[in-house]
Amino acid sequence: MMFLTENSMCKKIYRLLLSILLCCIHGNLFAAIPDAPTPPRLVNDFATLLNSQEVQQLEQKLVSFNDSTSTQITIVTVTSLDGYDIADFSFQLGKKWGIGQKGINNGVLIVVAKQERKTFIATGYGVEEYLPDAICNQIVDNVINPNFKSGAFYTGLDAGTSQLMGYLTGKFKADQIPGKKTKRNPIFT
Repeated sequence: MMFLTENSMCKKIYRLLLSILLCCIHGNLFAAIPDAPTPPRLVNDFATLLNSQEVQQLEQKLVSFNDSTSTQITIVTVTSLDGYDIADFSFQLGKKWGIGQKGINNGVLIVVAKQERKTFIATGYGVEEYLPDAICNQIVDNVINPNFKSGAFYTGLDAGTSQLMGYLTGKFKADQIPGKKTKRNPIFT
């Protein structure tokens, strides 16, 4: 009888420790996705890659584009993805923040992860026909990352958002992006 009691107690302790571990893991995963800022902003530089003037210039540019087209482009820089895959992080963030218009799904999210040296563009269903994954990857590889490599974060984001705007307004076609690199280039090198 004593053995059963000790065994039962061990099982209870094991379950408690397992529950605590799962809560910690679960909590850390959700902690990585930041809450939407209040008031809402389109440029959210949590990794402090930009100075305040650069943030303001990009914010004005993106607000103006949103006002004239109703398509919302949002930039989020983070220090770390905390173990997330950048694509998963981006789509979870876009969903959590509600980027784009509800029902139209016309949001575009640029995520830059400083520690992992990664950039990703996530699109809502409403803009996928203008910005398929191949175009988004080309913008990252050929426009944003080359600027990031030289430390020109503002220039990379400014040029990248201009490219996105060109595709969204029909100014550019799929074959008009500068450069034709196919290899993914790491950023911040």
